[in-house]
Amino acid sequence: MKIANKISRRLLLLIIIWLLILGAALAAFEYRQMDIIKTSLDKYRIQAQDDQHDQFVNIIIRKLTDFDFISLQVLAGCLSVTCLLLWLSAHFTVKRALKDYKIKGPPPQEKKQGKSGKPAQKPKEKQINPVEDQRRALHLLSLLQREARLVDFLCENLEFYDDTQIGAAVRNIQENSQKALQKYIAPKAVIDQNEGEEISIEAGFDPGAIKLMGNVSGDPPYKGILQHRGWRSTQFDLPTLSGIQDPTVIAPAEVEISSSNNKESSVE
Repeated sequence: MKIANKISRRLLLLIIIWLLILGAALAAFEYRQMDIIKTSLDKYRIQAQDDQHDQFVNIIIRKLTDFDFISLQVLAGCLSVTCLLLWLSAHFTVKRALKDYKIKGPPPQEKKQGKSGKPAQKPKEKQINPVEDQRRALHLLSLLQREARLVDFLCENLEFYDDTQIGAAVRNIQENSQKALQKYIAPKAVIDQNEGEEISIEAGFDPGAIKLMGNVSGDPPYKGILQHRGWRSTQFDLPTLSGIQDPTVIAPAEVEISSSNNKESSVE
């Protein structure tokens, strides 16, 4: 937008300069022609030597003088309108051209050729391994299972336990999960205030970090009640991924082999 305005101002200046030159040339030409006509009428009046012709010539000269003045005004108006139309046309043409340039991008350049004369090949993009991504996604869940048995609790059927047993288990799981989160990602509140308090959201806030709900209208600052403080990670210090083959394994099954079974197998 700044480039378009800058170009438009320069075009306007050039248009005004050229139209002033054209207007001056036309005005000089008109003045010259009027002067020739008036000189011819003066000669005619001198040769005629008649009062009636003299009055007629004076009337014509006055009319020509008035016409000369009016024609200059009309010429100035026409040049002004022409200047405005030319500038508007150039302004919108430049804006449209810059807009198309931004959308389509610069014209394609010729492919650079290597020393052998063949087009240089683009460097290959690093391929993303979906198996590795899957392992990374399950890695934190695996850590919470190892530190707090979180997956065991979530997958357990709680119908056979009373509220007292569930409450005791939840307390232990919550404490261990909290320790694991503080150890690996150290979560911190996005808005460090008590929930239920009235707060003010200033302009320039991050919509990804602060979600506005309810009747949101107008421009910030906004005032509202904090419903949830939100969380953000202040560190990312996960252990190195293990070399297991199956990326879907969150926690391996644990089997304890008794020594008696080993002896029986050896006897057989």
